[in-house]
This record gives sequence, structure tokens and C-alpha cells, in this order.
Amino acid sequence: MADDRVGLECPNCHEPWLRPANVPGRYRCVYCLHRFELTSVCENCGEHSTIVRMSSQATLECNACGASMLQPI
Repeated sequence: MADDRVGLECPNCHEPWLRPANVPGRYRCVYCLHRFELTSVCENCGEHSTIVRMSSQATLECNACGASMLQPI
């Protein structure tokens, strides 16, 4: 069975169109055109996490609470 997801879910519009930008740690939604930056501190619970900006496998969710680690810019 094929995965029908197009990409990562945008924290703003919740559509699956979030793409990495040309700057490490930055993302943009090609649907709503919002831009985001990967942060090391969760805005939801305050947990600090090591971020891997150069990896295509970057974790975009907080390991402690599951909230998005992406902040609008």
C-alpha cells in the first residue's frame, strides 16, 4: 500500500506541503507560503533539544510533549 502523504504537515495550515528551504533549519509551506525555523527549545513545554539542522531526517516534534519545534519567522 502506497503512502498518500505528499510531505510534512505545515504547523499553520495543516496541509502536507512543508518543504526544507535553502537555509538549514528553515522550512516553507508551498501551500500557505508561511516560513518556519527549527528551534532547540519547545514553546509548549520548555524542553531543550539538540537540533540537527543539516539532516534531512531532522526531528520537527518535541521528544517530551510532541509539539512542533517549528516557529514562524
